[in-house]
Amino acid sequence: MVSVVIHTNLGLSNQVESAGWLKEGFAQHGIDAKITGDKHKPADIHVVQGPWYAYNEWLGKENVLLLNRCFYGHPRFDISLGWLLPDGSRDFRTQGMVAGKGQLPELKPRKDSRRRAVVFGDYGRDPVDEVKLARDKYHAAFYRPHPQDKRSCKLMAPDWSLEDIWDLADGAVGHSSTVLVQAEINGLHVHSTDPNHVCNGIEDRQEWLNRLSWCQWNAEELKRGEFWEHLH
Repeated sequence: MVSVVIHTNLGLSNQVESAGWLKEGFAQHGIDAKITGDKHKPADIHVVQGPWYAYNEWLGKENVLLLNRCFYGHPRFDISLGWLLPDGSRDFRTQGMVAGKGQLPELKPRKDSRRRAVVFGDYGRDPVDEVKLARDKYHAAFYRPHPQDKRSCKLMAPDWSLEDIWDLADGAVGHSSTVLVQAEINGLHVHSTDPNHVCNGIEDRQEWLNRLSWCQWNAEELKRGEFWEHLH
Protein backbone atom coordinates (compact mmCIF):
# COMPACT_ATOMS: atom_id res chain seq x y z
CA MET A 1 0.00 0.00 0.00
CA VAL A 2 1.19 3.51 -0.82
CA SER A 3 2.52 5.48 2.17
CA VAL A 4 1.67 9.16 2.65
CA VAL A 5 2.99 11.70 5.13
CA ILE A 6 1.52 15.15 5.70
CA HIS A 7 4.30 17.44 6.89
CA THR A 8 2.71 19.76 9.41
CA ASN A 9 3.87 22.58 11.65
CA LEU A 10 2.29 21.19 14.81
CA GLY A 11 2.44 24.65 16.40
CA LEU A 12 -0.01 26.08 13.85
CA SER A 13 -3.63 25.14 14.46
CA ASN A 14 -4.64 25.83 10.84
CA GLN A 15 -2.03 23.39 9.53
CA VAL A 16 -3.08 20.74 12.03
CA GLU A 17 -6.73 21.18 11.02
CA SER A 18 -5.96 21.04 7.27
CA ALA A 19 -3.83 17.94 7.81
CA GLY A 20 -6.80 16.32 9.52
CA TRP A 21 -9.01 17.01 6.52
CA LEU A 22 -6.45 15.43 4.21
CA LYS A 23 -5.94 12.42 6.47
CA GLU A 24 -9.69 11.81 6.49
CA GLY A 25 -9.80 12.12 2.72
CA PHE A 26 -6.94 9.69 2.16
CA ALA A 27 -8.69 7.24 4.49
CA GLN A 28 -11.66 7.22 2.07
CA HIS A 29 -9.28 5.50 -0.36
CA GLY A 30 -7.84 3.05 2.16
CA ILE A 31 -4.67 5.09 2.74
CA ASP A 32 -3.52 5.64 6.32
CA ALA A 33 -1.76 9.01 5.91
CA LYS A 34 0.53 10.05 8.75
CA ILE A 35 0.55 13.60 10.14
CA THR A 36 4.05 14.48 11.25
CA GLY A 37 6.18 17.41 12.35
CA ASP A 38 9.23 15.59 10.98
CA LYS A 39 10.32 17.42 7.84
CA HIS A 40 12.34 14.43 6.65
CA LYS A 41 10.04 11.47 7.39
CA PRO A 42 10.18 9.08 4.40
CA ALA A 43 7.12 8.06 2.40
CA ASP A 44 5.95 7.36 -1.13
CA ILE A 45 3.97 10.62 -1.27
CA HIS A 46 4.60 13.80 0.69
CA VAL A 47 2.22 16.67 1.40
CA VAL A 48 3.78 20.04 2.24
CA GLN A 49 1.67 22.87 3.62
CA GLY A 50 2.57 26.34 2.39
CA PRO A 51 5.83 27.70 0.98
CA TRP A 52 7.70 27.67 4.27
CA TYR A 53 7.44 24.60 6.49
CA ALA A 54 9.25 21.61 4.90
CA TYR A 55 9.01 23.27 1.48
CA ASN A 56 12.74 23.52 0.76
CA GLU A 57 13.29 19.97 1.96
CA TRP A 58 10.99 18.57 -0.77
CA LEU A 59 11.19 21.07 -3.61
CA GLY A 60 12.53 19.33 -6.71
CA LYS A 61 11.66 15.83 -5.50
CA GLU A 62 9.03 13.50 -6.91
CA ASN A 63 5.52 12.81 -5.63
CA VAL A 64 5.10 15.95 -3.55
CA LEU A 65 1.75 17.72 -3.12
CA LEU A 66 1.81 21.39 -2.11
CA LEU A 67 -1.17 22.72 -0.17
CA ASN A 68 -1.44 26.50 -0.18
CA ARG A 69 -3.97 29.32 0.11
CA CYS A 70 -6.98 29.29 -2.17
CA PHE A 71 -7.34 31.40 -5.31
CA TYR A 72 -10.86 32.50 -4.42
CA GLY A 73 -13.48 31.59 -1.85
CA HIS A 74 -13.14 31.24 1.91
CA PRO A 75 -9.59 31.96 3.12
CA ARG A 76 -9.74 29.21 5.76
CA PHE A 77 -12.02 26.47 4.46
CA ASP A 78 -10.83 26.51 0.83
CA ILE A 79 -7.29 25.53 -0.15
CA SER A 80 -5.34 24.96 -3.37
CA LEU A 81 -3.59 21.64 -3.92
CA GLY A 82 -1.37 20.37 -6.71
CA TRP A 83 1.78 18.39 -7.51
CA LEU A 84 4.88 20.48 -6.75
CA LEU A 85 7.19 20.93 -9.75
CA PRO A 86 10.94 21.69 -9.59
CA ASP A 87 10.42 25.36 -10.56
CA GLY A 88 7.97 25.92 -7.70
CA SER A 89 4.85 25.83 -9.86
CA ARG A 90 2.23 23.13 -9.48
CA ASP A 91 0.54 20.61 -11.75
CA PHE A 92 -3.16 20.75 -10.87
CA ARG A 93 -4.12 18.16 -13.47
CA THR A 94 -6.57 20.55 -15.13
CA GLN A 95 -5.93 19.40 -18.69
CA GLY A 96 -9.26 18.65 -20.33
CA MET A 97 -11.32 19.94 -17.42
CA VAL A 98 -13.89 21.88 -19.45
CA ALA A 99 -16.67 22.20 -16.89
CA GLY A 100 -16.06 23.92 -13.58
CA LYS A 101 -16.83 22.44 -10.18
CA GLY A 102 -18.42 23.95 -7.11
CA GLN A 103 -19.81 27.44 -6.77
CA LEU A 104 -17.95 29.62 -9.25
CA PRO A 105 -17.70 33.38 -8.69
CA GLU A 106 -19.29 35.67 -11.23
CA LEU A 107 -16.86 37.09 -13.78
CA LYS A 108 -17.35 40.85 -13.96
CA PRO A 109 -17.08 42.52 -17.40
CA ARG A 110 -13.59 43.51 -18.47
CA LYS A 111 -12.74 47.17 -17.81
CA ASP A 112 -12.76 49.33 -20.93
CA SER A 113 -10.06 51.82 -19.96
CA ARG A 114 -6.45 51.60 -18.82
CA ARG A 115 -6.06 54.77 -16.78
CA ARG A 116 -5.29 53.66 -13.21
CA ALA A 117 -3.43 50.64 -11.91
CA VAL A 118 -2.76 49.32 -8.42
CA VAL A 119 0.50 47.53 -7.65
CA PHE A 120 -0.01 44.76 -5.08
CA GLY A 121 3.07 44.15 -2.96
CA ASP A 122 4.32 40.67 -2.05
CA TYR A 123 5.68 40.01 1.41
CA GLY A 124 9.44 40.62 1.52
CA ARG A 125 9.70 41.55 -2.16
CA ASP A 126 10.94 44.87 -3.54
CA PRO A 127 8.17 45.97 -5.95
CA VAL A 128 10.51 47.86 -8.29
CA ASP A 129 9.71 45.65 -11.32
CA GLU A 130 5.98 45.84 -10.74
CA VAL A 131 6.11 49.62 -10.27
CA LYS A 132 7.98 50.05 -13.56
CA LEU A 133 5.46 47.88 -15.38
CA ALA A 134 2.52 49.83 -13.95
CA ARG A 135 4.07 53.18 -14.88
CA ASP A 136 4.82 51.98 -18.41
CA LYS A 137 1.26 50.81 -19.07
CA TYR A 138 -0.97 53.20 -17.11
CA HIS A 139 -1.40 56.95 -16.65
CA ALA A 140 -1.50 56.66 -12.86
CA ALA A 141 -0.26 53.98 -10.49
CA PHE A 142 -0.93 53.36 -6.80
CA TYR A 143 0.48 50.91 -4.28
CA ARG A 144 -1.15 48.45 -1.89
CA PRO A 145 1.41 46.82 0.44
CA HIS A 146 1.12 43.28 1.68
CA PRO A 147 -0.80 43.40 5.01
CA GLN A 148 2.26 42.12 6.88
CA ASP A 149 4.86 44.14 4.98
CA LYS A 150 4.77 47.92 5.38
CA ARG A 151 7.86 48.68 3.30
CA SER A 152 7.87 52.05 1.60
CA CYS A 153 7.23 52.56 -2.10
CA LYS A 154 7.57 55.53 -4.43
CA LEU A 155 3.90 55.28 -5.33
CA MET A 156 1.00 56.72 -3.38
CA ALA A 157 -0.60 54.15 -1.09
CA PRO A 158 -4.19 55.31 -0.43
CA ASP A 159 -6.17 53.45 2.19
CA TRP A 160 -8.49 51.73 -0.28
CA SER A 161 -10.36 48.53 0.44
CA LEU A 162 -10.29 45.79 -2.19
CA GLU A 163 -13.84 46.74 -3.12
CA ASP A 164 -12.64 50.32 -3.69
CA ILE A 165 -9.85 49.04 -5.93
CA TRP A 166 -12.18 46.89 -8.02
CA ASP A 167 -14.32 49.98 -8.56
CA LEU A 168 -11.64 52.65 -9.07
CA ALA A 169 -8.78 50.83 -10.79
CA ASP A 170 -8.52 49.51 -14.34
CA GLY A 171 -5.41 47.38 -13.90
CA ALA A 172 -3.72 45.23 -11.25
CA VAL A 173 0.01 44.56 -11.20
CA GLY A 174 1.84 42.11 -8.96
CA HIS A 175 4.17 39.16 -8.72
CA SER A 176 2.90 35.99 -7.04
CA SER A 177 -0.01 37.32 -5.00
CA THR A 178 -3.30 35.44 -5.34
CA VAL A 179 -5.14 38.77 -5.07
CA LEU A 180 -4.48 39.07 -8.80
CA VAL A 181 -7.01 36.26 -9.28
CA GLN A 182 -9.61 38.39 -7.52
CA ALA A 183 -8.64 41.30 -9.78
CA GLU A 184 -9.15 39.13 -12.87
CA ILE A 185 -12.54 37.97 -11.62
CA ASN A 186 -13.51 41.61 -11.04
CA GLY A 187 -12.65 42.60 -14.60
CA LEU A 188 -9.33 44.41 -14.16
CA HIS A 189 -6.48 44.05 -16.64
CA VAL A 190 -4.02 41.83 -14.75
CA HIS A 191 -0.23 41.75 -15.10
CA SER A 192 2.08 39.41 -13.17
CA THR A 193 5.88 39.43 -13.26
CA ASP A 194 5.85 35.80 -12.09
CA PRO A 195 5.93 33.59 -15.22
CA ASN A 196 4.22 30.78 -13.27
CA HIS A 197 1.26 32.84 -12.07
CA VAL A 198 -2.16 31.37 -12.87
CA CYS A 199 -3.30 34.71 -14.31
CA ASN A 200 -0.76 34.63 -17.13
CA GLY A 201 -1.80 33.59 -20.62
CA ILE A 202 -5.56 33.80 -20.16
CA GLU A 203 -7.39 33.57 -23.49
CA ASP A 204 -10.94 32.67 -22.50
CA ARG A 205 -11.80 33.94 -19.03
CA GLN A 206 -14.64 31.48 -18.40
CA GLU A 207 -12.56 28.49 -19.46
CA TRP A 208 -9.76 29.78 -17.23
CA LEU A 209 -12.11 30.02 -14.25
CA ASN A 210 -13.53 26.56 -14.92
CA ARG A 211 -10.03 25.06 -14.86
CA LEU A 212 -9.09 27.10 -11.79
CA SER A 213 -11.97 25.52 -9.88
CA TRP A 214 -10.13 22.18 -10.13
CA CYS A 215 -7.06 23.71 -8.50
CA GLN A 216 -8.75 24.11 -5.14
CA TRP A 217 -10.88 22.18 -2.69
CA ASN A 218 -13.05 23.02 0.28
CA ALA A 219 -12.83 21.21 3.60
CA GLU A 220 -15.75 18.90 2.86
CA GLU A 221 -14.34 17.89 -0.52
CA LEU A 222 -11.02 17.13 1.16
CA LYS A 223 -12.64 14.99 3.85
CA ARG A 224 -14.55 13.05 1.18
CA GLY A 225 -11.29 12.35 -0.66
CA GLU A 226 -12.39 14.01 -3.89
CA PHE A 227 -9.01 15.70 -4.30
CA TRP A 228 -7.31 12.30 -4.56
CA GLU A 229 -9.77 11.04 -7.14
CA HIS A 230 -8.77 14.02 -9.31
CA LEU A 231 -5.02 14.22 -8.65
CA HIS A 232 -4.16 10.52 -8.48
